[in-house]
Amino acid sequence: MILAGIGFLFLTSKKDLFNEFIQGAKDGLETLVNLLPTLIILVVGVSMFRASGGLDIFSNLLAPFFALFNIPKEIIGFIIMRPFSGSSSTAMLNDIYNQYGTDSFAGRAASLIMGSSDTVFYIFAVYFGAAKVKKTGYALSAALLTQIFCAFLACLIVGFFWGT
Repeated sequence: MILAGIGFLFLTSKKDLFNEFIQGAKDGLETLVNLLPTLIILVVGVSMFRASGGLDIFSNLLAPFFALFNIPKEIIGFIIMRPFSGSSSTAMLNDIYNQYGTDSFAGRAASLIMGSSDTVFYIFAVYFGAAKVKKTGYALSAALLTQIFCAFLACLIVGFFWGT
């Protein structure tokens, strides 16, 4: 039905819709070319950070701080990686499920974090990059603070409903 409506508009429009379509495709490819270096750096950086063991070292350093908020050590790496990469955090969530189980405190808390947070740096790279926004103001700090709040609240909710 939608395709038929678009076809009808295409045939009855007085504008040159084909050229409009081509121009939109050109603009989309130009945006892709502008964003591609940022996305490549983000993906390579995340992969290098995980493969080098940097994530494990950083997780161990932050473990005492997170323990104050009842956030288990098992999900600290996941919490750190979530703002950077959706695919990496999904793989880490799968690892948490395999190692600790889906019904464990770590599995439930990680699931809740996965559903209530987003890949902040990816969003910044894509949307702010596409809009050519250079000064993001407090947006990044507010987004990262929200991520931390999501992790804390997820562990609090899981602890309240299922215990530790």
